[in-house]
Amino acid sequence: MALKASRRFARMNKLGGWLTVVCIAVLVVLLCTAALGQHGGGKQVYVPNEYIVKAQAGSDPKLVAQAVERMGATLVQALPVTDHYLIRLGRWGGHANLYNTRSATQPFRWVIEAIQPNYLYYLCAVPNDEHWNKLWNMRQINMPTAWEIEKGKPRVTVAVIDSGVANHPDLQGRLVPGYDFIDNDTDASNDVIGHGTHCAGIIAAQGNNAIGVCGVCWNGVKVMPIRVFGTGATPTSLLIQGEDYALKNGAHVASMSYGGYGDDPAHRAKISEMATAGMILVAAAGNDSTDLPSYPACYPEVISVSSVGPYDAIAGYSNYGKIDIAAPGGDSSLGQEAAVYSTLVTWSNNAPTYTYGYMEGTSMACPHVSGAAALLLSYGVPASEVKNRLLTSARPPRSGGMDPSRYGAGILDVRAALANAILRIVEPAKGATVGTTPDFRIAIQGINLATVRIYVDYADANDDGVPDDPNEGLVIDGTTVYFYLNSSRTAIQFNWRDISPSSPMTTGAHNLYVSADAAAGGGSVSDWCVFTVAKGKIESGIHMVAFPYDLIQRGTDTPDKILPGTSFLSNTSSRSVLIRWIPIPRSTTDTNPIGYDVYDPLNPVDRVWLNPTITTSGTSLVTGGGYVYDSALRQLRYVYPAGAGFWLIVPYDVWINESYATLDSLSSFDGSKGFQIPIYKGWNMIGNPYAHSIPWRAALFTYQGKTKTLIEAEKAGWVRSVLYTYGGSNVGYQRVTDRDLLEPFTGYWLYATVGGTTTDSLILTLLP
Repeated sequence: MALKASRRFARMNKLGGWLTVVCIAVLVVLLCTAALGQHGGGKQVYVPNEYIVKAQAGSDPKLVAQAVERMGATLVQALPVTDHYLIRLGRWGGHANLYNTRSATQPFRWVIEAIQPNYLYYLCAVPNDEHWNKLWNMRQINMPTAWEIEKGKPRVTVAVIDSGVANHPDLQGRLVPGYDFIDNDTDASNDVIGHGTHCAGIIAAQGNNAIGVCGVCWNGVKVMPIRVFGTGATPTSLLIQGEDYALKNGAHVASMSYGGYGDDPAHRAKISEMATAGMILVAAAGNDSTDLPSYPACYPEVISVSSVGPYDAIAGYSNYGKIDIAAPGGDSSLGQEAAVYSTLVTWSNNAPTYTYGYMEGTSMACPHVSGAAALLLSYGVPASEVKNRLLTSARPPRSGGMDPSRYGAGILDVRAALANAILRIVEPAKGATVGTTPDFRIAIQGINLATVRIYVDYADANDDGVPDDPNEGLVIDGTTVYFYLNSSRTAIQFNWRDISPSSPMTTGAHNLYVSADAAAGGGSVSDWCVFTVAKGKIESGIHMVAFPYDLIQRGTDTPDKILPGTSFLSNTSSRSVLIRWIPIPRSTTDTNPIGYDVYDPLNPVDRVWLNPTITTSGTSLVTGGGYVYDSALRQLRYVYPAGAGFWLIVPYDVWINESYATLDSLSSFDGSKGFQIPIYKGWNMIGNPYAHSIPWRAALFTYQGKTKTLIEAEKAGWVRSVLYTYGGSNVGYQRVTDRDLLEPFTGYWLYATVGGTTTDSLILTLLP
């Protein structure tokens, strides 16, 4: 027995030695790998010679210490994470093992499962400036993490072409010589309205100097003050002098918080000259809540900036239309502290008082983007790439939709621009309607693929787009993302079948969230959207359609709601068209049908959708739709648009919004009595009133008190049994016989030889 035990211990010691060798080999690899990445963003990533080991669950600490000793290390302390210990490579005084391994009576057993460096973490850069807590604007554009990457270099100069810039203490050492074109001298500090000083502080108020505020460019970047505004408006002649001064005196960025509503050829020529010289031009979009073009912001060479408040919503005053990007400009309708806080100057007896205060406007949004451009230049980004970096890294608002005419590419994100990280959902588009097996495409650039997380259909109780549970709805992560990269590694692409081969997406609303860490500079980027899944797709072109709905509020439940993404307005370039054939006679003396009519959503007496009844000689006649027996009312009730047929012309593929309740799903619908459609003599456009196929042969016709089947009605000379539908431009009209089915959402031509008036009415009944 003793012999067997000694052999067993020998085998265990042999195994322990082998594991020790393996572990030391792993440690060497770990050391080499860590050495390669020891510094990130100019910072040390981990504590030299210190590591954290994970032991097997429930391991005796003395066995852990023995294993650590065999690695040539010392166990420093047990950590407050179960079975995790801090170790230090080598044996130094002051770091003796906490456990006396020499007195251990247990045989040696290897218990180390994992080893990692003892990583270092840093606070994001936050300045000690006195009023930092008031600078919501700097936090909104992610400046604390941006400053971890770049704070600014003195070789970059921003021209503030404005009302001058005072010699404010918070701008000390940041101003270079400029010019005053109002007083025609070299002292541009005579900012009598404080506007230029406020803008300059947003760009370059000195960070971490324990006073005041901090600008986008915490350090280094210079401001060239150019005074072209006094207390009122400024003419072209003065403005282009100031712009020319910036051009000829080496400014790299022009911050232009001004605008006018005239396309000024002389001004345009100067703007073009500045852009050709490589200057980055940034201008305020304007504060008149209009889409009228404001210049210079509307010139293509200029980055046009709209304004958002502290909660990402566009400020009510902000112009829209040609917008490139949005930035913090403030929204005092939410209170004074929702405006932008920056450097100010006031005057008394020609003496300046340097202070701080709130202002709002696209004038304040503009210098945020100007400062961001200066930081990118400081970081070494070529001037030719700066605009693209700013726009492609802009983020969507954290709530609500993103109208490009108001947000442009999105809200300024300086950290993302510096890190060059892009993560943007391309498909499905925000608010889009797609099929049950949709395609997904996410544009990527500058991200750490190992940190990718893609969620579909997750809980989001506060509607901020971010999953409440990081484990719910996760469909792709950093271990599987590589299967879905396109060949150029610029996008993650997949179809829902790749995620769920046997289960299509259910109809209704779905949410999508993507996130990843930036490859450089730390921080993360994310995007999210809500989209709708529908089963019914209508391809671009001409169709005969039907809508199986009972819509009482047709002024609200309009065709563009049923077909999201369409517009039926006549002045829309990509207009959709809805047409209906009205079969009733024009008058008592003219038996010809009224004929085609086109849906006009602006016409209160529109007959195609809003008013499907016409009064003739005191008699109200329905021109489409039909009647159902309402079990709750215990009587027949008129229903529309179910039962009506339409011509639909769409310039692009659309999906049917299936959130509307179909006729046969209504609890009050008595299917045993079917759907009754009044038929007029001649051609009638009818539609399948149900959301499922029904046999045409089962149709019933009632005329002068007699009810007959389809075949009997044809033999009686009431109708023709053959219907016609339209299969598209490549197919044309298609015959539908008594052996065919009426398909859902499809319209048909029916010819009747009788019917129309109250005394000569013909009723078609379609059973579900």
